[in-house]
Amino acid sequence: MTVKSQNRQTKKLAGERIAILFTQAKVFAGINPAWSDRCVERARAIAMRQRMRMEREQRRQYCHHCYAYFLHGVNVRVRVHRGHVIVTCLNCGRQTRYQVVRTDNR
Repeated sequence: MTVKSQNRQTKKLAGERIAILFTQAKVFAGINPAWSDRCVERARAIAMRQRMRMEREQRRQYCHHCYAYFLHGVNVRVRVHRGHVIVTCLNCGRQTRYQVVRTDNR
C-alpha cells in the first residue's frame, strides 16, 4: 500500500470520526453540555492531526474561541445585520460574522 492511498484512507476515516463526534455532541447537548464541548475538542484535534478542514456546517456549530458546542437559544445568539449573520457565544461573549450569500430566485 502506498503512502498516498494510506493517507487518503486515514483522512476518510478521520472525516467519518469527526461526523460521529458532532452527532454525539448534538445528542449530549441536552444531557451534559460539557460532554458536547469535549466532543468538539476531540473533533478539532482529529482534524488538526490529519491536517484536514472540517465541513462548513461543522465549523459553524461551535465557538472558535472557547470551543463550546452551540445550542441555539441556550448559549448562542444569532442576528442578521446588513448582510451579515452575527453569531454571539453567550459563554465567552465572542462574536463571529458570516456574510449572507443571496441566491437569485427569479
